[in-house]
Order: sequence, then C-alpha cells, then structure tokens
Amino acid sequence: MKIIIVLIRSLFLFSIVAFLIQCNSSSAGKIITNASNDEYQCIPCGYDCDDKIYTERGTCAHCQMELVKMNTINFKNIQTSEICKYINDHPGIILLDVRTKEEFEGNAKQDFGTLKNAINIPIQELKSKLTTLNPYKDQEIIVYCSHSHRSPQASYLLSQNGFKNITNLSGGMSELKDTSCKK
Repeated sequence: MKIIIVLIRSLFLFSIVAFLIQCNSSSAGKIITNASNDEYQCIPCGYDCDDKIYTERGTCAHCQMELVKMNTINFKNIQTSEICKYINDHPGIILLDVRTKEEFEGNAKQDFGTLKNAINIPIQELKSKLTTLNPYKDQEIIVYCSHSHRSPQASYLLSQNGFKNITNLSGGMSELKDTSCKK
C-alpha cells in the first residue's frame, strides 16, 4: 500500500513539473510575470495588451505596437471621475487634446465635447509639432482623446521627448460625466 501511495505522489509531482515546463515553453519565453530591467510592453495603446509583459523586443500580437522597455513608460493616469476637480485645483496645467480637429471642434460623428482651455494637436501631427509644446516641458500636461487609445501613445511620445510631468486621461472624453470642465 505504501508503494502505491509513493507512486501516486511521484506521478502527481511529475505531472505538475511537466505542466509547468510545458506552460513555460509554450509562451516561447516571451510573457513573464516578474518585473526586471529587461521587460517589455507594447507602446501604450489603451487596450488590455498594455498590461502584458514580454522578455524581448518585438511587436505586440494584439495591437501591432512596438514593444519597448517597461522602464521607459513614464506617465501617470487620472480617471475621468477625478479630472474636473483636478483641473479646478491645478489651474496652471496644460490640457492637450490629441483628437482630430473635427472631434475637437465637435464636428465629428460623435461629439464628446472638449475641455476648457485645451490645446489641440492631433496625434498624427504630434511628433512634427513637439517644438510648439517646448515651453511646457516642465509643466504638467494632461493628455486626452475620446476613448483613451490615442492619448497613452501621445503621453509616451511626450515622455520620451523630455516632457517631465505627463498625465493621461484614462477612459477619455467618452467617459466624462462631469461637464463642469467642458467648453
């Protein structure tokens, strides 16, 4: 009887080890769970794949964004439920709307409005117009769009170009319920 119990335990432990080895090899060594200096994530795109961690450079399988070192993603996030109060409490912040001109002006199919005193530089033009934002390099800049897919990309771009205090509006204008800070 003791031999059978020992054999069952051994078989059970062998099965667990085999399962763990299979899981590790099936991910091709790319997705990991512990942080280190050699971990990569996709350039933030506002989708769930932003949370996946990889061990080597490449391209995100979900959004096709370039994988970059995690320690290069240096911006904060603020929730839509907090934004109007935050703007009111921090009157010197810069608001950067990276939506198209049509969205910013309320002429797009869906009009989510815009934040008072915002600057509009569409994400498609942001890289070429970075110098227009140079006077604000040391100020806090809150970046937003309609659904928080473009604004994380813009936040990353700004942080990689010497802007020191970047905050992304998570959820974007489509989720903003408080209208007190809208135009």
